[in-house]
Amino acid sequence: MKQPFCAPAEALRRVLDAAAQLPKPAVENAGLDEAVGRIAAAPLCARMDQPPFDRSPLDGYALHSADTAGAGEKTPKTLPVVMKLYAGDAPTAALPAGCAARIMTGAPLPAGADCILMQELTDGGEENVRIYAELSHNANVVFRGEDIAAGTLIADAGTVLTPAHLGVLAGQGFAEVPVYRPLTVGVLATGSELLAPGEDWAPGKIYDANGIQNAARLRQMGFAVQRRHCSDDPALIVAELEELLTGCDAVITSGGVSVGQKDYLPVVLESLGAEPVFSGVAQKPGSPMLAAKVEGKLVFCLSGNPFAAAATLEQYVLPALLRAAGRLEKGCILPRTKRTLTTGFSKASKGNRYLRATASGGTVAIPGEGNAEAHSSGSLSAMIGCNCLVELPAGSGPVKPGEEVEVLSFVY
Repeated sequence: MKQPFCAPAEALRRVLDAAAQLPKPAVENAGLDEAVGRIAAAPLCARMDQPPFDRSPLDGYALHSADTAGAGEKTPKTLPVVMKLYAGDAPTAALPAGCAARIMTGAPLPAGADCILMQELTDGGEENVRIYAELSHNANVVFRGEDIAAGTLIADAGTVLTPAHLGVLAGQGFAEVPVYRPLTVGVLATGSELLAPGEDWAPGKIYDANGIQNAARLRQMGFAVQRRHCSDDPALIVAELEELLTGCDAVITSGGVSVGQKDYLPVVLESLGAEPVFSGVAQKPGSPMLAAKVEGKLVFCLSGNPFAAAATLEQYVLPALLRAAGRLEKGCILPRTKRTLTTGFSKASKGNRYLRATASGGTVAIPGEGNAEAHSSGSLSAMIGCNCLVELPAGSGPVKPGEEVEVLSFVY
């Protein structure tokens, strides 16, 4: 598995390409009530014009604009009301010239009418109406197809379906849509020091936070998860990985990837015939991370340090898994923006460094008020509330409030 460490951009490119080469997930139909957050498996296009007819956007009167000429508060015009139309009605006759139709919001315009006058500019008459304003042709009319025309693309294959997409699709009469089956991801935390949450604590032991945190983030992004932990025993790790690879579409491990005497993951991957994607990434935290293919499935081995695992999960694992799940690539990559620091960071950065942070508007805050200890890879609590990473390029000095920095926002 030994290779030169990748630059971050190269590591991302490699895992995205590896994910794109995998077979697409199976396709299933999902009802609109269950489709939010799912990934469209085919282009979804409008079946009809929306609205399907010219309609009124307000309560008032449908008129011939020519009949309103000269109307005003001091020069009202009186017209007979010959029909009344509610939303859901279908006009059965054209509106004769010199007449008005009482019309409600959403109702179709009768043939012949070319404008709508709001009822506030009338006397509200039911048999005859006095109008106090002059209207132009097509005033206050919502036209057929104004929202979306038949054949228009609503969501391309690979699009994550939002409530707005589903509202448009419902308006087109869709009852269900083709979506990709969610991937199942195995999460394996390794380390003889680990206890399962709920177990009695013992000296020298710690609870498995990585497995819980990584699994929770995956579930948040729509993946099914199988989560386990095991001790630092190569045979046990191999057995757990083989079992997870049998039942999962991809596997993430944490711990055992560095150069310690019990860091067995590189050897384990070699024993499983892994095809390397990259072995190490030139950054802090998370540099020992490994990515490989085993039996045609992606395996990611992350650091056991909680923030190192969380950062590389966001930077490389989630983009690759989302790509493998069928998302368009542009929806997988962390969006980059420039933002102004409200807090600083007191250390220089010899290599590429990524700091947890919270972005809001045009600013970004690094926790710890310049205290580098808040950015220890083992720090759990400093991650609460963070929604992005601040990228400090190799060779950067300390950064101060007011400086502009590159921000990588988490994908959702």
